[in-house]
Amino acid sequence: MNAIIDGGVRMSQQQADDLFIQFVGHVGVANAIEADKGQDLARHHAIRLGEIAQSAAAATGEFNRELSAGYDRLDGETSDLAPIVASMIERSLRAENELAAAAREVEALRRELDVARHDATKDALTGLHNRRALDMELERLIASEGPYLVAICDIDRFKSVNDRYGHAVGDRVIKTVAASLSEGCAPHMVGRWGGEEFLVILPDLDLEDGVALVDKARRDLGQRPFNLRETDEPMGAITFSAGVAMIGKDEADNVAVLARADAALYRAKDQGRNLVLSG
Repeated sequence: MNAIIDGGVRMSQQQADDLFIQFVGHVGVANAIEADKGQDLARHHAIRLGEIAQSAAAATGEFNRELSAGYDRLDGETSDLAPIVASMIERSLRAENELAAAAREVEALRRELDVARHDATKDALTGLHNRRALDMELERLIASEGPYLVAICDIDRFKSVNDRYGHAVGDRVIKTVAASLSEGCAPHMVGRWGGEEFLVILPDLDLEDGVALVDKARRDLGQRPFNLRETDEPMGAITFSAGVAMIGKDEADNVAVLARADAALYRAKDQGRNLVLSG
């Protein structure tokens, strides 16, 4: 940013977008800027930081020019020394205050940006990682060429929960399943894949151990009592089905492994639900 605005040059919109992509985003401009409110806020902050820095640079530049002019006058007009020095001190104090105010605003914007970047990878309902965060982690694992498993977990008969009890109760069920999965699969990454689906990323486990871990999380959830908060009416067990798959040695992306996990999930549904299968 300093290099771009050196000499008082105004930062262009394209330059701000490029900075955002380089240091914040990892996708195209259209997706990075328009698809996510958190990224929109980050983009706005990048532009605003450029404006603040430019204003501060302009203020100090004007001050420096006045100092130079005052020095030239001192060389031949010593009688004007007192008002010149007074003017310089006034300008110095003003510039100092402006820079201090700019620094405070930059710090406030930095804190907001940190919050926005954090929120951009979190699911608002559950507090788990969202799909963007999961995609980023899968891309990182592909690049590292390390073995890993993915498990796609889907709440069983979730539509009937919404139809019978309403979406508020459905949201509570999603939050409860999210907490149970996160606890049962710790320390591995668990995120909300979409709707009532969750994704668990399991690096450095073989397929048998990965299935066993997710299956234990399934059993633990099934043993939890669920009552309707408003009436204390028992809702019965809440369960999920899951499909687990391992990335192949020669696979260069995550498409195939996710497809295998999804296919295993649908087999688990077809075989009666509340089941974990490998694919």
